[in-house]
Amino acid sequence: MLSLLAGLVVRLLYRFRVLGRDRVPRRGACLVVANRVGPLDRLMLRAACPRGLVVLPDTGIDITAAVAALDRGGAVLMFPEGEATRSGHLRAFGPEVEAVLAATRADVAVVPVATDGVWGGWFSYSAGRLFWKRPRGWRVTTGVAFGDPLPKTTPASELRLAVEEVRADLAIRLSDSTPLVHRAFLRNAVALRNLFRPCVIDYAAGEKTLTWGKTFVAAMCVTTYLRGRVGDAPNVGVWLPTSLGGALVNLAIAFLGRASVNLNYTAGAGPVTSAARQAGLKVVVTSKRFLMRFPLELPDDIERIYAEDVLASITKGQQIRTFLMAVFLPAWVIDRFVLGLHKRKPDDVLTVVFSSGSTGEPKGIVLTHRNVGSNVDSAIRTIQIRPSDKLLGVLPFFHSFGYTVCLWAPLVAGATAIYSPDPKAAKEVGIIVRKHGATLMLSTATFLRFYLRRCDADDFRSVRILICGAEKLPVKLQDEFQARFGVLPLEGYGCTELSPVVSTNLHAITIDGVTHECNARGTVGRPIVGVAMRAFTQEDRQPLPTGEEGVLCGKGPNVMLGYLHQPEKTKAAVQDGWYSTGDVGLVRADGFILITGRVSRFAKIAGEMVPLERLEEELHDLHGGGDRVLAVAAVSDEKRGERLVVLMLREVADTMGELLARLPARGLPNLWIPDERDCYEVKELPTLGSGKLDLKRVGEVAKELAAGKPAS
Repeated sequence: MLSLLAGLVVRLLYRFRVLGRDRVPRRGACLVVANRVGPLDRLMLRAACPRGLVVLPDTGIDITAAVAALDRGGAVLMFPEGEATRSGHLRAFGPEVEAVLAATRADVAVVPVATDGVWGGWFSYSAGRLFWKRPRGWRVTTGVAFGDPLPKTTPASELRLAVEEVRADLAIRLSDSTPLVHRAFLRNAVALRNLFRPCVIDYAAGEKTLTWGKTFVAAMCVTTYLRGRVGDAPNVGVWLPTSLGGALVNLAIAFLGRASVNLNYTAGAGPVTSAARQAGLKVVVTSKRFLMRFPLELPDDIERIYAEDVLASITKGQQIRTFLMAVFLPAWVIDRFVLGLHKRKPDDVLTVVFSSGSTGEPKGIVLTHRNVGSNVDSAIRTIQIRPSDKLLGVLPFFHSFGYTVCLWAPLVAGATAIYSPDPKAAKEVGIIVRKHGATLMLSTATFLRFYLRRCDADDFRSVRILICGAEKLPVKLQDEFQARFGVLPLEGYGCTELSPVVSTNLHAITIDGVTHECNARGTVGRPIVGVAMRAFTQEDRQPLPTGEEGVLCGKGPNVMLGYLHQPEKTKAAVQDGWYSTGDVGLVRADGFILITGRVSRFAKIAGEMVPLERLEEELHDLHGGGDRVLAVAAVSDEKRGERLVVLMLREVADTMGELLARLPARGLPNLWIPDERDCYEVKELPTLGSGKLDLKRVGEVAKELAAGKPAS
């Protein structure tokens, strides 16, 4: 009776899904361990579970009573996290779960279970409070999923990983109901409360501000122009900076049911031509003004459509008619009868993002609406992006973080996007942030160093959250930035194949007198809602225990559809739903992820694996500066297989011998220490447009210098 009543209440509030109900044993002792989100957890689990539950309190658990219930053959529900999450993250499991399992005499089946869909809504602590906030929507889709039973000897840390994986499996199923990003934009844009609010502030060519209503009008006009001109190819190229124009073109391509391919204008002719060939591009949308700065070299059979021609085609009457459509027609009418967006499915391709080519020829990563939409939704709910936020977008749209977070996240969240096309223009970036009171920023460690040198102390005071990815964020750089600007940069992590956001640190959160620490410096944070991470063995892809180092793999609705035209590489990268990132690291018992290197960034010397990234970190730490001044590569060696080569800037060249001599005192084996004769001074270190090291070019330069040739 109690479960029936719980089911009625839950189904009144939500579209409710239950997965894996048959995994709960119908008889015998059973301990159900679940994540803790809010006050509806117990109701949802009672409604989902096929048998009655003895529910333990969050804290102050009576272990004797719990053991007695299990010894009687009952089913017991336990929340090992304790209090409901204040951040959306799945936190460490307390020792009580192990104490209960150790004390019982029964042969207990431990069933991991997860709820999803509640975080970000009324009945969660998102937005800093419980209940009193704007809801995500009426009757949003939520669910409960049960995992396979585990033995009673399973450690608490492994139970936590099991619950996280079950939550990822549930998120995959619930992503069928996640709104497609362009449909979410449409709904926000024509809402009366948004029509005259700022949507985009653009600095690509002077300062220009468009309201949500005007952005909708502009996107519809661009869509109308492109409809008869993009041909029948499924992919459309984009050669534009981080700007209003770039955003509108990507919106229009999505409205037309095509996939956008934002080409990397910092990569050079070879990688761009390769990307265009692999994607089968027939059309590229660009602008004459932008081509003056970044010429586009492509075969003559690829047509160019110029943004200037699009603007010239838009009439005043067209603008007025489209704006009146926004005012008088509800979003669902425009969606279904004007644009036909209801025909788009979650697994339709939204974009093809090409890798930087830092380790070889660019690979096309195919991302669907499900991938990007679920990742945007999870990022919004975890970072807690609000309509009142102003997100500064400086990362290019050809970069997966720029595409997902800088382009789509503010359009879906109803926030304001501020676009500045040059992240290296530090002075200008600082002025823009201060002038508009930007509250959210994405950046890289490289760009932070530019801001430290050129920005004023008050430029970033308005920033609520500053997250850095793409490369390691040194703790010393965090301290320097916080000391100067009063803002602590947080390290996050992602990769294009995971759409791309995987995890992030956040500031500590205190609500109702309960504080949850969400930042572990030196790590890349905990996985965002709906994403699971764990370490596997490199050779046979077997899961490793918590805290053991291996190849990090990710699971969730954000796992890419695959590599473009490369099914074998896709099959090797994605197995049983887990994508292998190629990063080496571990997942701690509290869920924080520590990255220690990359599989590809190892040298094999005399049969021993030497981590190049670790060596770089040690040398930079000894140097004491916040800037990147060196890079380590491996070149072939007849005697030992490979040897280490260091590329260094002028400021470290005179002290390199001393730094190398100090490495043994830091516990590094002699085999790991480069010969001073293999250290070469270079004018600059090769980098990509995102600020990351261009590992492919670093290797090429190291090989040339080691062979006695001048670096080309």
